[in-house]
Amino acid sequence: MGYVTLILFLFMIGLIVFNVWLLWWASHFLLPFFMGGGPYVPIPKHHIATVIELANIKPNDIVIDLGSGDGRLLIAAVHAGAHKAIGFEIHPGLVRLSRNNVKKEHLENRIHIHQKSFWHADVSNASVVTLYQISYTMKRLEQKLLDELPIGARVIAHGFKFPNWKVERTIENTRLYIKK
Repeated sequence: MGYVTLILFLFMIGLIVFNVWLLWWASHFLLPFFMGGGPYVPIPKHHIATVIELANIKPNDIVIDLGSGDGRLLIAAVHAGAHKAIGFEIHPGLVRLSRNNVKKEHLENRIHIHQKSFWHADVSNASVVTLYQISYTMKRLEQKLLDELPIGARVIAHGFKFPNWKVERTIENTRLYIKK
């Protein structure tokens, strides 16, 4: 009877620890909503090539990904020839994951991930901005980018579109905008 009690006790402790961890992890998924962003939904891998094609990456480009998630677009941008890539991600677990992914690719000197809301990000030095945001952020984000980006900067938005900005080119559900 003593072993059964011990096993049940250990099982209950494990269940409590797991639930505390799950609550902590889930609470960070809600953080973007409170900060005016959206949930983490990684861009499908087959759309990354589309984003890179529309971005028309050049060797002197600085690419910024707003809501950079696991860092996959930043890594693809640097592999495509970008000089530097910067990600803004609010979820601490995703920041760690993306930094690990960058480290695996040995790109720490060219890719920087900031645990910060993209609403507070300085995008004034970006030549390319990528994003995969939710519809209710697009109007405010459109204004931020129009106010802060330099002339000629390219913005690639997957999924949702800006309400007023003229689309220059579309491939499937991914759009290219150019700051004029």
